[in-house]
Amino acid sequence: MAQGAGGRAVHLVTFEAWNINRFLFVTNKRREIAGASELVTYVDHRWVGEALTRLYPDYDDAWRIERRPVELLETGAGSAKVLVRDRDQARRLVTEVTLAALREAPGLEVCGVVTGPFDWSAPGALHTALQEAQGRLNSVRTSLPGPDARFLRLPVVDDCATTGLPAQGLVPQPLDEDDSVRRWEARSAESQAKWHAFGREDEAAGLDRLAQLANTTPRDLKQVVRYLSEGPEWMGVVYADGNGLGAVFGRFEECVDGRSNRAYADTLRGFSSALQRCAARAFQETVVQLGERGARLPDHGPAPVMPLILGGDDLVALCAGEWALTFTQVYLRRFEQLTAEAPEIVGALERRGLGPGLAMSAGVAIVKANYPFDTAQRLAHQLLREAKKVKSALAGAPCSSLSFHVLYDSTGADLARIRGQQTSGNVSLVAQPYVVSDVPQERAAWVRGRHWRDLERRVAVLAARDEDGERLLPTSHMHDLRSTLFSGRQAADARFTNLRGRFGERGLDALAGEEGSLYWQEPAPDGDGPGRLLTGLLDAMDAEGFLPLRAPGAEALLEER
Repeated sequence: MAQGAGGRAVHLVTFEAWNINRFLFVTNKRREIAGASELVTYVDHRWVGEALTRLYPDYDDAWRIERRPVELLETGAGSAKVLVRDRDQARRLVTEVTLAALREAPGLEVCGVVTGPFDWSAPGALHTALQEAQGRLNSVRTSLPGPDARFLRLPVVDDCATTGLPAQGLVPQPLDEDDSVRRWEARSAESQAKWHAFGREDEAAGLDRLAQLANTTPRDLKQVVRYLSEGPEWMGVVYADGNGLGAVFGRFEECVDGRSNRAYADTLRGFSSALQRCAARAFQETVVQLGERGARLPDHGPAPVMPLILGGDDLVALCAGEWALTFTQVYLRRFEQLTAEAPEIVGALERRGLGPGLAMSAGVAIVKANYPFDTAQRLAHQLLREAKKVKSALAGAPCSSLSFHVLYDSTGADLARIRGQQTSGNVSLVAQPYVVSDVPQERAAWVRGRHWRDLERRVAVLAARDEDGERLLPTSHMHDLRSTLFSGRQAADARFTNLRGRFGERGLDALAGEEGSLYWQEPAPDGDGPGRLLTGLLDAMDAEGFLPLRAPGAEALLEER
């Protein structure tokens, strides 16, 4: 292979935790979920660094590949990328990291691949290597046996009480207030590793990384975990993901000023680091805002929000159901604002004609606290995919959005089934996803009626009360109106017209779509002809108990908005 001046053959080593969702939500135990989230961070914040120190005793994060044998290129959200000159050392690095994962986090699948050598002095070589590494990762991780195949059941052993894997031993459980005798449960190696990472007895151990990201202490974060395990009736599972970042990284060479691999590496590192900082700061500031709005544990402790994954453009969090929607909306807005202020992100995006900042979409599944988290997280992920429809509807500008569902019917949590029951022909009984960004006027037509402020306005009207504490819009009439939605547009509009005569001045008109109807017409996605008919009543009634808006009456609250 040709070598340029100062150039050398370099290998790219890429690591990625593969089965994060399964590892987090295989159990309903909040403490184990918190411990699992801590173990995921070990990939990028511990195992890679420790392996580099073992292989290169004088290693420092400031090393650069031009003068040193190794360079840490990027870390975040259970992944890491390292440049290594020597192929054998690159393979040893993969061995060190994956063995650490097997020892310390059984059940977490961590893959590592080494690319072929490329000439560091050749323009564009690093970008090509990144694409090669991603392709190899996809092949390797799908060929590895999963945890169920690796943990054999012969000789016959008992099942773990939480993961369903073969139990490694009996583990004493913490004493509850009403317990006088300590219970023992069969637990797998995976379950015990999560407990150890959580730090079940020592308040100074475990959750350090997540507590630092949340700008709190491990002790306070443990209070949140304890409350989420025992306190709320409803739980919110939040998935958030950046819009369009795959396309940005796929053509990241266009975001770089210059064609050298050094310029590419430095721009990528700066972009990724800024992304991490913006996500962490957005989360911290959101939690502060929730606290200021009254989101506190019963003993006036921290806000009831627990980050599970918080890295780059990825967020997975658990939140008390009452605050899940507010938390998500505030987080999306703050992330968008912070990325539009970060020079490393703005400069890179401007070279592609994008920006100024990054948008994000989110899915929020609000379920009963004892509902299986594995099912709830799948619903949240499906809602995230629905929220990303805004990208195509409002292409050309950063636009954050969210979709949500309150699961009252636990018999099935499949979003396609749920939305199918809420759709009849060209009529949709939900207006989701909701846009939380400020939208340019030329794209406002699609957003009409489905901006977050529209949802808040409808919820405020439904929740408004008079001076005696009586609802301005009686609950019985609103539920009757809700029921007629499923009888068709004509029946729903007839009932709405009848109620307007009695309650129009009490705020009911704020629920109207257009021309005195409950519905309004959205533009067709392709701009050709009419789109669907939408109504926001069902969304507002579902969200009413989960948007803690406080005001004595609709008029005062609407003026505030």
